[in-house]
Amino acid sequence: MSPAPAPECVVGCRHVAKSFGHVEALRDANVAVRPGEVVALVGDNGAGKSTLMKTLLGINRPDRGDVIIDDRPVKLSSVRDAQALGIEAVHQDLALAPHLSVVDNMYLGHEVTTGPFGVLSRRSMMERADAALRDLSIALPSLTVPVRDLSGGQRQAVAVARAVMWARTAVLMDEPTAALGARQSEIICELMRTVASRGLGVLVISHDLPRILKAADTITVLWRGETVLVSPSADLTVPDLVATMVGYRKESA
Repeated sequence: MSPAPAPECVVGCRHVAKSFGHVEALRDANVAVRPGEVVALVGDNGAGKSTLMKTLLGINRPDRGDVIIDDRPVKLSSVRDAQALGIEAVHQDLALAPHLSVVDNMYLGHEVTTGPFGVLSRRSMMERADAALRDLSIALPSLTVPVRDLSGGQRQAVAVARAVMWARTAVLMDEPTAALGARQSEIICELMRTVASRGLGVLVISHDLPRILKAADTITVLWRGETVLVSPSADLTVPDLVATMVGYRKESA
């Protein structure tokens, strides 16, 4: 029996609209991420990027249109619904507990217990967390140090590794290089490519246009809540992106 074909779209949406009162945040948003692909979602402030990301995570419910996971329209009522379908996220604030250790952060909400009294299985948690970090070539001084003692780039890497450890379908990243230095940003971009090479889809929001053009396979541009451009990143320049983001679309040849 031949294996089932890989999905064309592991996460995305079709013709999604979302309003908050009189504010129309999304009016015709479309995006598709294939397995092993990095897709960058870019747009000016207020274009609807964060609203779209939250819709794909089940935080927002679309007023119309479909969220797509593994080629199927799905109804998401919560983040837990998205996680159950293999979708994990790296939020801009990282959602890490600074006073907890690296391993405790990676297992936050996924703690492994043993015995009738629910004792934490520290050894198995440590081993799997260490393997997950090594698999992404992430080097840390220790897995037992509090996250607050790590550098910004190291904290970002822990958040990415945590998402990858639990994701089966795709990882969504919101401004993963924000507030990082040049070298740290390069490391995170390399990490995106590594994650995609594992067969996961990667959707990333970024304002760092030069860097994301190099890291992404495909660029999707939102303008006033509408998808106005989907293009291979190799076919675009930063001026192309800026012009599209502010509403001056190139006419078709």
